[in-house]
Amino acid sequence: MDFFQKYFVEPITNPSVQGYNLVNTIIFIIILIIACIIIYKLLNKKIKFNSNFFIAIIPYIFFGVSLRVIMHQIEAGKLFLPGIIKTANPLELGFWFFTPGIWVLTFTMVIIGLLIGKIWKKLDYKKVFYFGVIITIIPFIFNLINYNNWFCFLMIVILIIIITTIVTKTINKYAKYKILDDKLNYFIVLGQAIDSIASTIAITFFSFTEQHVFSNILIKIHPILFIMIKLFVAILLCWSLDDFAKETKNKNKIGFIKIIIIILGLATGLGSLLKLGII
Repeated sequence: MDFFQKYFVEPITNPSVQGYNLVNTIIFIIILIIACIIIYKLLNKKIKFNSNFFIAIIPYIFFGVSLRVIMHQIEAGKLFLPGIIKTANPLELGFWFFTPGIWVLTFTMVIIGLLIGKIWKKLDYKKVFYFGVIITIIPFIFNLINYNNWFCFLMIVILIIIITTIVTKTINKYAKYKILDDKLNYFIVLGQAIDSIASTIAITFFSFTEQHVFSNILIKIHPILFIMIKLFVAILLCWSLDDFAKETKNKNKIGFIKIIIIILGLATGLGSLLKLGII
């Protein structure tokens, strides 16, 4: 119990303790890997993991991130919502507004969306997408209403899109590796660009703190190094997965791995990005 209290409860309930440590990070990674294996086994024969599927689940990523930004405002004392406080108790509402509860809730919403999209036997990505928009629109707009730093937010969004587009198109044009042959690759680079650039700006100019262990180490060495390594790793992952896809018949597995990588990048990156509008 002392072990659980120190590494899992205190990072949630005690503001003076860093949210992520080496122990809970490793445990969360192990849980994520196990969950991904189970999810893939269950859905592999039912879903084609490609860019169409990813676009259908984009609203659900915004759903989870929007709830996390609401909790960020509550933690900062800028917002009060009855019954929503940061807690390690899953029986309390606040638990579902941050990691890990928020992603269990988000995954549950995705499953419901897939079931709705499957009502007429053939999976309809549009229905999955529309259900995601319906559950996301209220928390997302709620955050936008509280924005007071629109100029900074929009400039960073434009900067991220420009950098991602320049990097991917340059590689696609001048290298033998055609990174844009798979649309998912653009989203992999975009996710890591959002994560690295938004986090770096938030920490460097707006006194935010990095809670993830490995990211924190890189940023402390140099913020620009963090961005460069993130983008390099994203490109390397795209190339490695595409190269492996040539040798395997199960390309659906590669698509699934790519989507998981995109979600992880966007989840952390969009959280930092959306928080920048509320300073």
